[in-house]
Amino acid sequence: MRSTLLAAAAALLITIPALAQSNETTNYGAIWTDIGVSKALPNNFSISLDAGFRTIDWFDNANRFDIGIGGDYKLGKHLKFGLSYTFIQRHFLEESEDHYGSNSGKYNGYNVDAANWATRHRIAFDVTADKRFWKTLRISLRERYQYTHQNSRDIDRTKYRITGTNATTGEIAGWEDPETTIKHKNAWNRHLLRSRLKFAIDRKGWQWEPFASFEIHNNMTDSWHFDKLRIMVGTEYAITKQHRVSAAYVFTHENDDDGNENIHAISVGYRFKF
Repeated sequence: MRSTLLAAAAALLITIPALAQSNETTNYGAIWTDIGVSKALPNNFSISLDAGFRTIDWFDNANRFDIGIGGDYKLGKHLKFGLSYTFIQRHFLEESEDHYGSNSGKYNGYNVDAANWATRHRIAFDVTADKRFWKTLRISLRERYQYTHQNSRDIDRTKYRITGTNATTGEIAGWEDPETTIKHKNAWNRHLLRSRLKFAIDRKGWQWEPFASFEIHNNMTDSWHFDKLRIMVGTEYAITKQHRVSAAYVFTHENDDDGNENIHAISVGYRFKF
């Protein structure tokens, strides 16, 4: 167990710098909040209920809210299995498409899709192995299979068309009246393998638990395409045995169907254990 976790840690730390390189310059700030309750059951089982809310552009726009239920089974001291379902509402901002090669026009885009919400259903199965080193450092490796289905939806689209351009200067001469149409977005399914390596200072008797984690998302549907890299640094604090709070900085580099962007998030959470 010890050698396996150390080998996984070394492999992931070597891989991360290469994956993080990108020509993307789009950066967003975000706030992530979550709250959860969990209950220990007989025979090493437990159940949990979680809810979360996320923003984009800091406090300017809602990005997502979710609610989920899950269960865990611990096999021995170092191995745990988990199964969960999450209902997600994902918000997409207004998006413009310019078919004339420039976004400098009056409407900053000739086809403008209205802001909209998409419904997602997510099922995840994970296996987590963890081991304490030197009575202080806990290293865990989680492998998670994640299936997501996004429902189809219809989006209002406003079409703008130019009446012509100046032959000499190339400037837009005028605009036609805009036309509102419906754009249909098909449903899709995504299968991911999420590999997360986590380091935590977990000393018995301490209320604080600083941690750092590194996670990679590989798209199993798209020839194991690298979809996402996530790095989290933060701490948990045990107010009592039942009440815990957490705060962390999260860097996410996305390279999937939702966009190619870097997200810098502040994450805060609260958990109650029965």
